[in-house]
Amino acid sequence: MVLGTAAADEGGREAVAGSVSANATAISSEQVEPPDSWFKLDALDLNVYGFSYHPDRETVHRLNLDNESNPGLGLHYELSDTERGTTFAEIGAYQDSGSNLAKFAGLGYQFKLAKRWRIGGALAIVHSQTYNDGITFLAMIPLITYDMGRVKLNATYLPKLGHYNEVDAFGFYISIPFGQFAR
Repeated sequence: MVLGTAAADEGGREAVAGSVSANATAISSEQVEPPDSWFKLDALDLNVYGFSYHPDRETVHRLNLDNESNPGLGLHYELSDTERGTTFAEIGAYQDSGSNLAKFAGLGYQFKLAKRWRIGGALAIVHSQTYNDGITFLAMIPLITYDMGRVKLNATYLPKLGHYNEVDAFGFYISIPFGQFAR
């Protein structure tokens, strides 16, 4: 037996007033929204690796490190995006300057210099037969990005570092935001 009266609210739902419980609640057939997912499609980009340029032309030819066509794919995920900058994680693989498969994973940060420009870098784990005698190593990779909206243009510089990387190189690739396809 319910003590009190029932009244319909604007949506046609009934609420019990004056029941035994001091905190009576409305009974509803509405679905509860699931909590926000930790994964945001708008934060995911597909990296399409393309080419590199080696300023020391003589050394790259002598060492057979002159492959400047570097196809490959990767994923870039923005962990946070603030007014000041972005924190990201990246994973990928590409054909390197020695024509070997280079694989890497990294965490990084880029400051926002202007509306479209970002500059920063990533701390990455890298493995390839071309670098460091084929032994996996940790490297700091500088990165600059120009965000055109539907595509991002990226450039990186890989300095000459003893036996880790015997010649310096500039790398160039594009990023395609997945979020644009979800709209």
